[in-house]
Amino acid sequence: MNGTQQRSAERYGAPRISKRTARVLIAVAAAVFVAVVALVGYWSVSAPIRAEMVGYDHVADDVIAVDYQLTMKPGTEATCRIQALNSGRAQVGFVETHVPAQSSRHSVQRVEISTQGTAVSAEVLGCDPA
Repeated sequence: MNGTQQRSAERYGAPRISKRTARVLIAVAAAVFVAVVALVGYWSVSAPIRAEMVGYDHVADDVIAVDYQLTMKPGTEATCRIQALNSGRAQVGFVETHVPAQSSRHSVQRVEISTQGTAVSAEVLGCDPA
């Protein structure tokens, strides 16, 4: 240690970990971070079925029709969960619908949901392989 480092160590105490240990810990943390980001990216890209809202129509005071687009491999069957919401974002209707195998990768589906109140919006909660 030179004189300045020695005075610093006397005043503030010696470092708790060495510089080499700190570099190793930073490298390990960076490797774990990159691995987690890669894994999340892989999961989001390789999702077997993706659903996207297209729109909704108010058919009656207690019925809302929901249009949504599915992206999945041709020949795959799916089960989708869709909910209708009121102005307070409370669920006023719910349906779980079966989508038969399609011949194309993208398809637009329409489902009507009976509600227990006035629905102002709807959303697709998710779709899973059937």
